[in-house]
Amino acid sequence: VLLLTAHESVLGQETAFDLETTLARLGAQLERRYQQTQRIVSTEMVWVRSFTREMRSNGSARRLEFERRVEWGTSEENGMPSVTVYRDLRSVNGQEPKQGDEDACLTPAATTEDPLSAFLPVRQVEFNFSLGKLERIDSRLVARLEYVPVVEGRADVTWDEDCVSISLSGRSRGEVWVDVESGDVLRLDEHLTGQFDFRVPEERALTRPRQITLERDDRSIRYERVTFENPVEMLMLPRSIERSWVLRGGGFVPRYYRRQQFSNHRRFVTDGRLVGVGGAADDVGGRQPEPTPPRREP
Repeated sequence: VLLLTAHESVLGQETAFDLETTLARLGAQLERRYQQTQRIVSTEMVWVRSFTREMRSNGSARRLEFERRVEWGTSEENGMPSVTVYRDLRSVNGQEPKQGDEDACLTPAATTEDPLSAFLPVRQVEFNFSLGKLERIDSRLVARLEYVPVVEGRADVTWDEDCVSISLSGRSRGEVWVDVESGDVLRLDEHLTGQFDFRVPEERALTRPRQITLERDDRSIRYERVTFENPVEMLMLPRSIERSWVLRGGGFVPRYYRRQQFSNHRRFVTDGRLVGVGGAADDVGGRQPEPTPPRREP
């Protein structure tokens, strides 16, 4: 086991840590976090833009507003823990959503897996981890963990009209910044391990070149402390997600960019409150829920 001791000049005091301990703290903290965040509903704002290869804007940005929540359960397929993000689309460019808006290109899916769920204790065997450099971020001692999947999964390419969805399981390498003391995640970055080539289906190839290359798929997620009151509780919640794609061929605009920003986190304190998949709530205990306002920590 690699054991590292950071000098006092870096940490303020001598602290020992290793890869195994850091992963254990990360997994334990995520289990606690998911149990707590099932009671949190947030507002998610999304901006989607496309650009030419010379980075000239291709039209105006599309702005979406969602209500977002997280549910922790067990996968029916393999019995593994699953953490699902549910989104309810509330507006598009400030207007009521219309039919088809939820399925528009680059709109975040109504249900997705929370990216940090891959680091739950039972799933850490899916990756090879290495311990990167130690640094201090916002007065916190942070270790950078680098990881690559053990197995490259199958590629799924799905077409819907002029949109294409690409799922490349096990084909990204990443870095996660972990608070050495608490196991909190402050940041997560992921990048494709290599370019991915695919073809336009024959029935769609009459009007566009058949060969397409996904050159880049980059994602960066930042997390922040949010403090709730009554009772007092501090949670690490996502602050922003930035994602960009670069495509070549197929008649597509070559560059796409999506930014997601999270705010207005609400915690509901009630006996027997049920929050549905779409974000709607029913009270079964006869007590009206009270949203608890959060405070952001610097």
